Amino acid sequence: MQQLAQTRAMSPFTIRSAGYTLAALFVLNMMNYVDRLLFGVTQELIRADLGLSDFQLGLLGGPAFALLYVLFSFPIARVAERGNRVSIISIAFAAWSALTACCGLAASFVQLLLARAGVSVGEAGCAPPSHSLISDYFPPERRTSAMSVYGAAGPVGALVAAVGGGWIAQHFGWRVTFLACGGFGVAAAILFRLTMREPARQAVAHQPSMAGALGMLLGKRSFVLVAAAGAVAGFASYSNHQYMVSFLMRAHGLSVGTAGTVLGLVIGGVGILVTLAAGPIIDGNRVRFPGIRTWLPAVGLLWSGLFFATAFTIRDTALSIGLLVTASIGQHFYMPSMYTVAQDVAPPAVRATAAALLIAIISVVGYGLGPPLVGLASDVLGGLAMTAHGTSAAACKVAASAACEAAKSDGLRLSLSIGSIGFVIAGILFALAGRTIDRDVHR
Repeated sequence: MQQLAQTRAMSPFTIRSAGYTLAALFVLNMMNYVDRLLFGVTQELIRADLGLSDFQLGLLGGPAFALLYVLFSFPIARVAERGNRVSIISIAFAAWSALTACCGLAASFVQLLLARAGVSVGEAGCAPPSHSLISDYFPPERRTSAMSVYGAAGPVGALVAAVGGGWIAQHFGWRVTFLACGGFGVAAAILFRLTMREPARQAVAHQPSMAGALGMLLGKRSFVLVAAAGAVAGFASYSNHQYMVSFLMRAHGLSVGTAGTVLGLVIGGVGILVTLAAGPIIDGNRVRFPGIRTWLPAVGLLWSGLFFATAFTIRDTALSIGLLVTASIGQHFYMPSMYTVAQDVAPPAVRATAAALLIAIISVVGYGLGPPLVGLASDVLGGLAMTAHGTSAAACKVAASAACEAAKSDGLRLSLSIGSIGFVIAGILFALAGRTIDRDVHR
């Protein structure tokens, strides 16, 4: 395979191994998720401090993040296909970390909205160039395993945000939590730039235009189906991430620290094990069972939809948490498979664009629609439940009571349970994608 000569001057601290590159990208992606999920962990404290509704929390966790993230991901991806990906990632990492710290200084809904939007612009520079780097360092037969390691940073980040962030928030407040995470990220971004190298790229005879690149990708049925599956799975998954701590606090009376620990177990502890196992399982069996890349996540998502929907309706705390852990096992198979399919079917010249398009679709539906719609449903259903609890929305605005909190708890329970249908739809779409993936890889 022909490669371009590496001509860029490198820092004397540069470490050249693919293993180090994957480890560095793991830390980067972990902080990406920490800064992204920290809001959901601390939102009950933010809601009380700034006087926000569930719908406003949904806007801060969803559209405030998704819209600019999508808008900036495509131009950054195109630059990454021609320019220095390490520099792009480093600048983006420092920027979103600084703006995460700014979230801790916000004194109103609007200020927090602007800071969250700024975080999304920085994080748009993370995944597309990272996926492109991994594809250059790892051949197809090892790519799912590499993507699994990279993807495991998501549940690790969730664990850090939930347990670490929850502990800091409980003892020092939500503002200190954002300031501490942002400061750590800026320091890590500097170290990343000093120790990473830009690898030689595969020689490309022709660099397609943006329209040409999108046409290549959207012409592959498996890519479209996997992207659609990721979008509806993201709707359910990101809604769960944002409202899980709120659910545990309202429905089961847990403190923010304890609820964060449970969230870390559900998304982090289980997710780390399953995501790391997914890559070797798929890579080790893809020759004998080519469809495993799509059938394994399909079964996992159907499993998750059933158990999450049940867990949110159970009144017993121990049983509900047990079902949440059980449900979480299935949802973590789809991420590494989804990103690997996107990189496998994409020509080398448009791999960063493939990652950007996939993430854009997931962000619009998952982040952009999931949290605000689930939050809006929670407000509406909670309002309807107030009558059953002998109170009203007007009375709850004047003074909170046990009846008001019980109604809000019921509204959130039902909205999260309904949102779990997204996992079931995603499982069906993954199964359909398995019919055409081999044909799309070879054309």
